[in-house]
Amino acid sequence: MRVQHQGQTYTLRSAVKEDAPALRKLLNTAYKELADLGLNYTATYQDEAETRKQIENYRVFVLFAEDELIATINAREENWFTNRKSLYVGKFAVQPHLKGKGLGALLMKFIEDTAKTENYESVQLDTAKPAEHLVNLYQRAGYKVIGETHFEGKTYDSWIFEKVL
Repeated sequence: MRVQHQGQTYTLRSAVKEDAPALRKLLNTAYKELADLGLNYTATYQDEAETRKQIENYRVFVLFAEDELIATINAREENWFTNRKSLYVGKFAVQPHLKGKGLGALLMKFIEDTAKTENYESVQLDTAKPAEHLVNLYQRAGYKVIGETHFEGKTYDSWIFEKVL
C-alpha cells in the first residue's frame, strides 16, 4: 500500500523471501548501536537464513522509499503476563540516517491500527533494560511496563511493554 508521510510517498507491504538480503542488512545496520552497547539483540547478528525464517513465520512488514528498504517491523500473536489477545512486535528498525523523521512512529501506528482492525486488545513488545533511549521512547508512546524476563542467550534482561488499545 502507498502511505504519505511528511510530503513523501512510501510503499508499505508484507515482506517476501526475496527481501531477505536487504532486510538482514537493514536489521544488522539499525541495531549496530545496540551491539556497540554490548546488547546482543538477535537483529545485531542474524544472517539471511534467519531472516528468511522470520519472513516465513511472522508477519513482517517493510517500508520502502522508492527502491530502498528503509524500515521494518514484524508482529505475531503472542501475550506475556496479561492474557489479553495481543499482537507482539519485534525486529523494529529504521535506517540510522532516517531516524528521528517519524518513520518508526508511522510503523507503530500501522501495527496499532492493524491490531484494532483485527480485534486485538493490546500490542506488546520488549526491549533491553539498559537501552534507556528505547525504554523512554516506548513509554512516551503510551506503552507500560508489565513485567520483565531474561531471554535465553542474551546479555541483558528485558522489559515487556504493553499498550491496551
